[in-house]
Amino acid sequence: MYCSKCGHRNNSWARSCTSCGEELSERIVLESGEVVEVVQGEDTSLEKASVVKVLVLTLITGGLYAAFWFLRRLNALNSLASSFKLNQGVFGFVIAGCLVNIAIVFYVAFSEGTISPGLAKSLLDTSDVLGLVIQLVVLFQTFKVRRILMDHFNEHLRRDVKFSWILTFLFSIFYLQYKINRL
Repeated sequence: MYCSKCGHRNNSWARSCTSCGEELSERIVLESGEVVEVVQGEDTSLEKASVVKVLVLTLITGGLYAAFWFLRRLNALNSLASSFKLNQGVFGFVIAGCLVNIAIVFYVAFSEGTISPGLAKSLLDTSDVLGLVIQLVVLFQTFKVRRILMDHFNEHLRRDVKFSWILTFLFSIFYLQYKINRL
């Protein structure tokens, strides 16, 4: 798909030109002679969702939804004008880590009398360390998404969109979803 404004070649799924920010569209002439513009990349728009819904899903799934939140928005975020891109493999690690963590907690909880207290403590300590690593990876990815959004909206499109560092640190994907809902 080529931009009608600057002529830059863009990915077929891009919504806007990665060079000038112009919305990409394709003109289709119907049999009636009417010209209809079809916006490209409908499936890559940043998904708006209730922050409460994201919070509840994250709590219910033991943090697992955080990885799915990133994966659902991966193509849209990677299509934005930024030198930073998200890697799908990182979120596979987060999902696997969350599943292992949940399995450890359930194993210790339901085999209370069959394992020694020392083994139970070691497993729970391992679970704590794994949980910390997962949270650090999610936090790093959260700041990467913040950078992608800032690059695209502030530097590329010249819009003055503010993203708080402290709110990103404290509220992670919940703050990002809040900001995406207001773009």
